[in-house]
Amino acid sequence: MWQLFDIAYVIPASVFLGYWLGKFLESKYPGADWLSYSIIGFAVIGFVLTFVKIKRFVDRANSKTNQNKDQ
Repeated sequence: MWQLFDIAYVIPASVFLGYWLGKFLESKYPGADWLSYSIIGFAVIGFVLTFVKIKRFVDRANSKTNQNKDQ
C-alpha cells in the first residue's frame, strides 16, 4: 500500500525536478538558445522516469500476485 503513496509523490517530484534543472541551467548560462528547450526536455525526462518507476511497481505487484496463486 505504501508504494502507491510513493508513486503519488514521485510523479510530480520528478517532473518538477526536471523542470527546475532546466530553469537552473537557463539561468546559469543566459543567452544560449538551446537552453530554453532544456526546460521542456528535462521535464519530459522526469515524466519518462516516472513511468519507468510505475512499470517496476506494477511488475513487482504482478509477480507477488502470481506467487500467491502458485501457493
